[in-house]
Amino acid sequence: DDPFLEQVGLVIFDEFHERNLDSDLALAMARRVQQDARPDLKTVVMSATLDPEPLARFLCCPVIESDGRLHPVEIQYLRHPTNGSIHQVAAAGIEQILHETDGDVLAFLPGVGEIRRTKMELEGIAKRLDLAVMELYGDLPAEQQDLAFAPNPLRKVIVATNVAETSVTIDGIRHVVDSGEARVARYDPTPAGHDHFVC
Repeated sequence: DDPFLEQVGLVIFDEFHERNLDSDLALAMARRVQQDARPDLKTVVMSATLDPEPLARFLCCPVIESDGRLHPVEIQYLRHPTNGSIHQVAAAGIEQILHETDGDVLAFLPGVGEIRRTKMELEGIAKRLDLAVMELYGDLPAEQQDLAFAPNPLRKVIVATNVAETSVTIDGIRHVVDSGEARVARYDPTPAGHDHFVC
């Protein structure tokens, strides 16, 4: 609707290390607009992990570093792994953390179905320990998503998809349970019904 971004003064590409076709194309188009029509348009590309030099050359811009604080991370594995379904294993991991630590817990699961089943699996311990167990995923209504970010007098357990993995900070989270699985949309340029053959 606004190909020259006439109502925009600054375009920010955050978490650019999570590159995909859309973000690369958007950056190229913004750069083209900047070069051909809008030299006043500012562009900022941010990433905590990406090598900045190739992008700085492409954008003809300086690199600005902002050193953040590093927090120690301790990795633990479920002591008594179960052979159950993903929601049972995730619930067991959450329960292990709840008994051994303080602070809120964020758990990653691949989809809404697994989130809901994990939440149901945690109902008993939630009552015993007086926990607030909340869901967080992209299609959840905004007011329900806001509950995960709001302060709560109860200890929170947030069961989420990978929507909460990046660009999101939830105060109070001290522990993360990662199921190790995620559903990720991918673009397949192959027309439907055509097979790849490798010789």
